[in-house]
Amino acid sequence: MDKYELVKDIGSGNFGVARLMRNKETKELVAMKYIDRGQK
Repeated sequence: MDKYELVKDIGSGNFGVARLMRNKETKELVAMKYIDRGQK
């Protein structure tokens, strides 16, 4: 994930959070969803 930098959180729900990320090399904006894996 060193390839991307956080721009802002764009939403959250029961299973995780969606974040707007920027590619450090190309400056392309992408949305990534981080899902909580829970406890094992």
